[in-house]
Parts: sequence; structure tokens; C-alpha cells
Amino acid sequence: MKQWWQRRSLKLRLAVWFAAVSSAILLGLTPVVYWLIERRLHVEFDHQLLIDWDLVLAHLESDATGSIQWRAESPATPNSPGYAATWFDVWSGGEALLRHWPERGAQIELPPQTLTDQGRPFYTIKLDNGLPARTLEQAAHIGNRDVVLRVFRDESGLHRTLREILIGFALGVPLAAVLAALGGYVMAGRMLKPIGVMAEQARRITSESLNQRLPNPSPHDELGQLAAVFNETLQRLENSFESLKRFTADASHELRTPLTALRTVGEVALRDTGDAKSLRETVGSMLEEAQDLNDLIDSMLLLARVESGRSPLHHETVRLDELMAEVCDSVGVLAAEKRQEINLAGGTGVAVSADRLLLRQAAMNILHNAIRYSPAGSNVSVRCFHRDADASIEIADEGPGIAPEHQQKIFERFYRIDKSRSRAVGGAGLGLAIAKLSVEQLGGRIELESASGKGSRFRIVLPAQHAE
Repeated sequence: MKQWWQRRSLKLRLAVWFAAVSSAILLGLTPVVYWLIERRLHVEFDHQLLIDWDLVLAHLESDATGSIQWRAESPATPNSPGYAATWFDVWSGGEALLRHWPERGAQIELPPQTLTDQGRPFYTIKLDNGLPARTLEQAAHIGNRDVVLRVFRDESGLHRTLREILIGFALGVPLAAVLAALGGYVMAGRMLKPIGVMAEQARRITSESLNQRLPNPSPHDELGQLAAVFNETLQRLENSFESLKRFTADASHELRTPLTALRTVGEVALRDTGDAKSLRETVGSMLEEAQDLNDLIDSMLLLARVESGRSPLHHETVRLDELMAEVCDSVGVLAAEKRQEINLAGGTGVAVSADRLLLRQAAMNILHNAIRYSPAGSNVSVRCFHRDADASIEIADEGPGIAPEHQQKIFERFYRIDKSRSRAVGGAGLGLAIAKLSVEQLGGRIELESASGKGSRFRIVLPAQHAE
């Protein structure tokens, strides 16, 4: 049964649930409403009996013999309009002194004393003809006699009204449930229609049409928020596919370059049978290209590992001055070849909790870029310092600078500002991408300040930790 129910459409299930809840509410409220109506009708009926009792008492008198009679000077008689529907009798000592019974067969011989002693002035009795009569009996003083005055009213009309109300409830509750189900079905259809439209649009979106978006006519309601989330997901997918296509194209190009060089050098060596020195130069050139190819593949694998987050991080306290001294020493040879000077300043007591190898790789890539793009004989400054709750590594060069339109793109893989540069001069375009992803893996960020012709200032910012 559960599986059958789950296979039904959401619109049908919502309609059934809506009808069930509405029916439960109606069934719960019906007895309460009926009780309130019944109570109100009885209160009004009893109030009318009190008025009847006062009116009848005002028109009764006792004569010289002690008999109870209707006042002769009264402008109305027991059969006058307004009194004809009121039945009454007067009792004293178990004897009926006066009776007014307009209805044939509506007689009762039970003295009022029995019920009066039970303290119930209002009660319902069955008359001889089966009519229910609402009764009020109270002690009264007429003339010089103490009597019990009873007034009656036919209660069959009240009972008939209550029966009609019950019939109305019995017919109305199921009808209301059916109408609730139909209304719920229509309302659910209208509310779920945007989902159907979104589903139909989503079916038409393929890897070739990721630029399309789901319709979102009401962005502020829940369905609009769902469509917005789907559209954001589609945007990320589109960006990912574009990045993948660009990466595939760039990787193919970057891999083709050294492979082409290897093939060309090999073909030239096969055609030209030179001496041993020429062959050694050819083999050396091939080995150099093979090493470049190996470095490129290593960089791509490192980038993939960092981006996927599969590489486990080994956090430890890292002193930035010690780390950057080690990095500067590693690239010192490259700076010496271009007669550049690396100036390391500050950093005492500046420490972070990070994976040392990952942070070293990021700093190495940025410093390597600074040396590569700075002119010969220039200075590269490295500084470690605290800023608020952060620790920073700042690397500034005297290179050509980076125009604002390139400052975000340089962190993309295989991106080069000058497309005409060779890979030997401009690198593979993966260093800054690896640095950015590595720092983000460590919970930090890379900041860049640069302008064309004024050099560049890269800043690795991480949460600071007190050095031991």
C-alpha cells in the first residue's frame, strides 16, 4: 500500500492530504459547533419560558374563595395571540387549581412538587400525545395563596431544528471533504505547474546547451528559490565544462609542444649523420624537452590533486621567516643568473598552522614568477608580518606589472598575459593556479596589488598562530 501511494503523483497526494486534514478539522469542530448551537437555542428557549412565566403570573389572581383565575380586567385572555402557545397550570398541595391546555391530548397529571423538590426549575417532559414540552415551574404567591406555577412550551420545533442541523452537518462534512479534495487538487496543480515547466526545460538542457536557464517567474517564493539554486548549479556546470574544455585544449597544446620538439630533433638527427658531438647535443636537447614535458605533467597532476582535495593535509606550526629563508635559498641560483637580489625582511615570531609542503610550494611558485618576470639587476623583496589576526607573506618585484583586466585571470590554469611568449620564457601557466588552490586549501587567500609598469605585490594571507 505504501509503495502504491508513493507512486501516485504529488498533486494527487497533496489533494488527498488536504482533504483528509480538512475533514479531520471539520469532524473535530462539528460536535463543538453543534453543542454551542444547541446550548444557545436552549438558553433562548428557557429565557422565553421565564418571560412566559412572568406574564402568566401577572394575569392570575385569587378570588375570595381561594380559587385561582385569570384576571377579569386583563386586556388579554389565555387564548389571545402571544398566550395561546403558552400552556400553564397552577398547583397547590397536589391539587391542580387552574389549567390551560390548548393542545388536545396534551395533558399531564404529574404534580409539579416532585420535580420542584429536586431543584430543577427547567426540564423537559413528554406529554400524553408524545409532544416534548419544555417546562418551567417555580413557587409563586397569588393573592393570599402559595402555589406552584408551571409554564410549558412545545419543544418539538426546537428538536426539529436541531435534527435539521445534524442532517446539514451529516451532508455538509462529506461534501466539504469532496470540495476540499477538488480544490486541493486544483490548487496543487497550480502551485506545482512551475515545477513541471522547470522539469520540461531541464530535460532539454544538454552539455551543449548549458547556457540555458530554468524559468523563474517568482524568485521570492520557495519554488523560485529552488529554480535559483538549479540555475546557480547550471552556471557552475557551465563554468566547469568551459574550464574543462579550455584545460583540455590548453593541455593538448602544451603537451604537443615538447612532443613536437622531441620528434623534430629526432628526425633532424636521423637525417643528419654528424659527429659524436652533434649527437650529444641532439640527445641533450631531447632530454631537456623530455624534462620540460615531465615537469608539465607533474604540475598538472599536482594541480589536480590540490583541486580535488584528495591530498591529506599535515598541519603543523610553520615559522614564516624560516620557511621563506628556505624558499629564497632554493631559488637563489635563478636570481643570481639574472643578477637579481632577493631581500628577506621581518618574520620574527610570525607563524601559521599549515601544511608546510603545500605552503612552500605556493610561496615558491610566486617567488619563481617574480624572478622570471623581473628585469636583470632588479630587486625582489620578501617580507613576513602580522596584520590584525592574519599572518602574511608579501613578495614584491620590479617587473612590468599586471593590468587590472588580467589580475583575476592570471590565477587560471595555462593563462598567459603575453600569448606570444614561449613556454621556456613564460612557463606553462600553472604556477599561480597551483599557488592559489594550495593557499585556499589551507584556509587562506592570495591578494594582488599591481599596475602596468609599476611591478607586482603578491600577498599570501593565512590565519596567524602564536609561534612557540
